[in-house]
Amino acid sequence: MIADPLALFFADKQGLQNVTAPIQLWSSEQGGAGVTPQDVARVAENLPAKPEFHLAPHSDHSSFAMPCTPAMAKVAPTFCADPPGFDRAAFHRQFNAQVLAFFRRQLAQ
Repeated sequence: MIADPLALFFADKQGLQNVTAPIQLWSSEQGGAGVTPQDVARVAENLPAKPEFHLAPHSDHSSFAMPCTPAMAKVAPTFCADPPGFDRAAFHRQFNAQVLAFFRRQLAQ
């Protein structure tokens, strides 16, 4: 499982040519912290096998971080602030379930 990768160093076909494991790839809608949705799309295009792809609507890169505690929100308000229309706690309930299901399917084979 790969979530919103910073694909500066391995996004080309040559860098990904030896990937043989099934991949679940997640992309934020807005990117951030150097990650762009275009970079994530490039990873998907250059993997030898098509990944199981998920787009997290209304999200940015920090949306993949666990929901912030009130104390963390005070220390890192920008990191903990979500884009309009995005509920990080609700997203993580769905995200965690889908990642777990992916691993269970792959490890059962």
